[in-house]
Amino acid sequence: MTMIGKLLQHIRAGTKRLAINNGCLNNVPDSLTISSMAFQNNDRLPEKYTQFGENISPPLEWHNLPVGTKSLVIIIEDSDVPLPMPLVHGIAYNIADVTIRAGLQEGDIPTMPVTMENGPRHGLSVGKNTLGKPTYIGPRPIAGHGPHHYYFQVFALDRLLPRFPGPPKRKEMIKAMPGHVLAKGWLVGVYEK
Repeated sequence: MTMIGKLLQHIRAGTKRLAINNGCLNNVPDSLTISSMAFQNNDRLPEKYTQFGENISPPLEWHNLPVGTKSLVIIIEDSDVPLPMPLVHGIAYNIADVTIRAGLQEGDIPTMPVTMENGPRHGLSVGKNTLGKPTYIGPRPIAGHGPHHYYFQVFALDRLLPRFPGPPKRKEMIKAMPGHVLAKGWLVGVYEK
């Protein structure tokens, strides 16, 4: 795998294709401050949150929510995957009660699809990752490909998003957000195998 990683080293999706840089969200202020107790911005993402570790979502905190915020959307993407578009590692949306909650705890974005038996997680809904599953999947970059940057992107909305017929994909999320995003922010974790 190291040889394949080295051969693909210069092929990357790029940051221009991240959700935060989508054309319909360009005029949204970058005023949210996103942080984590587990890692600093642009520092190494602990292995615990990858598929090489426990494969659970890291804790996240946000600050500077604008007045009128009714819900939050989180889209986690790898901008360095050797594909045309960033790889989606998780989507959480309709995170409400934002006046009370200042973040997500470790593992709040589920790694198993939510069912009637295990119920919803902490008042949030989960969209589909690139593999088509409504879960969080931790990083697992190709060995030898170099460092990958994982963007934990948070969007503050002035409403709850409408009910989708099923767990939405990234494209459906972005299509539903324009005109309702008050602010955005992100935190970057770096991981290399």
